Amino acid sequence: MFGSTLAKIFHAQHCEYHLQCSSGKPEFAVTRLRRGPGQAAQGASFQMDDALLVWVSLTPTAIGQWRARYDGREVGIARATAFATTALDLRRSMEMWTRGPFDYVHYFLAGSLLERVALENGIAAARDCREAFFIEDIVVAQLTRWILSPAWRGEPLDRLALDQTAVLLSAHVLQRYCRLTKAATPTTRGLRTWQRLRAEEMLRSRLEGNISLDELATACSLSVSHFTRAFRRSFGLSAHQYLIRLRLERAKSLLADTVKPLAEIAHVCGFCDQSALSRAFARVERMTPSLWRKHCS
Repeated sequence: MFGSTLAKIFHAQHCEYHLQCSSGKPEFAVTRLRRGPGQAAQGASFQMDDALLVWVSLTPTAIGQWRARYDGREVGIARATAFATTALDLRRSMEMWTRGPFDYVHYFLAGSLLERVALENGIAAARDCREAFFIEDIVVAQLTRWILSPAWRGEPLDRLALDQTAVLLSAHVLQRYCRLTKAATPTTRGLRTWQRLRAEEMLRSRLEGNISLDELATACSLSVSHFTRAFRRSFGLSAHQYLIRLRLERAKSLLADTVKPLAEIAHVCGFCDQSALSRAFARVERMTPSLWRKHCS
């Protein structure tokens, strides 16, 4: 349940979403829904599915502005707070009534995605989700801030960032909202030499970020979760963070050795525009690309 399907249920006026598929079947999606003021109370039923739905209210939802009947019982909002998290199992019935404005980010997590993440992390998870409605969840709130940062700056969300979010959010949801019957057994070592070289080579060749964790993991003969943990142990960064570092390395090389304009360098290095390059560059180097170029000349 994502995109236009969610928009119809919530009677949203604005909808945008990103979708991740495995073998042609949607497994993870991020949908942002917004509605302005002046809306009367409206109700709808959720379509049942083998999946979990997690959503974050970016602005406080007032008590009485939202109510639902979940699995045959009435639920609502106890406290109005920004970045409150709701989690529910779509295999259970859900009827909902909303009124007034809202701004929500929804995460769709298919059962197949959760099962794979559980298996790759060495855990067995009962798929009975402990539902929650508009509670504080610092991890989900922070992930949401991170994934919205590019959108607030007008930048596209690349495939690697979407993959990273799917794995991290799935692992957190399994740990917090589902019953685990076996403790995870994380890897104690990083990538082998050939795996490090292969992963870095692939990232360098796809600086625009149009590459998935699954592609990287497959090339290293690892599962996605195993690869994610081993990559961070080897490089001290996530694959997406390391991709940004590689982009900046390429940018510094072009700044020092060519007279290409910043907009062209940004494009060559995988940034969506010159502003995105400048922001990333300033965070790491504490100066603008133009100033760095002057120091090198």
